[in-house]
Amino acid sequence: MIAIQIFKEIRMKTNTLARVNAIFGLISGIVLLLAPVVMFMIAVGAAAATEDSDATVGVLTIFSIILSLVKIAILVLGIVAIVYYKDDERVTPAPSVLFIVGGAVGLIPFLGWVGGILTIIGGSLYFGLLKKFDVQE
Repeated sequence: MIAIQIFKEIRMKTNTLARVNAIFGLISGIVLLLAPVVMFMIAVGAAAATEDSDATVGVLTIFSIILSLVKIAILVLGIVAIVYYKDDERVTPAPSVLFIVGGAVGLIPFLGWVGGILTIIGGSLYFGLLKKFDVQE
């Protein structure tokens, strides 16, 4: 009886990580894909509103730091997921590898949008894997 409860908890925990990766992958991928356009709009808006170059640089620096933290979070989630799902036959390593590559490529200047596309694909694959968890439960 206790073994069945532990097995259900493990399965639920695994399902939770896949769900978090799916949702975070899609949202952060879209953010990274649109980030260059948004940064340009922020730069033009801040420059026109303040006419102070220090304020514009400050706003863009904060936005860049937030985007870098998102890219690092994608990279870390990919590494955690590939280690966590190493022995699980329901989960292929493809979405985790896409997260790792997307996070790493996203950290390269001017290639953040490529990382966003890879992260969206990885998040979509995680959503596809959620069906396998529901079938076996």
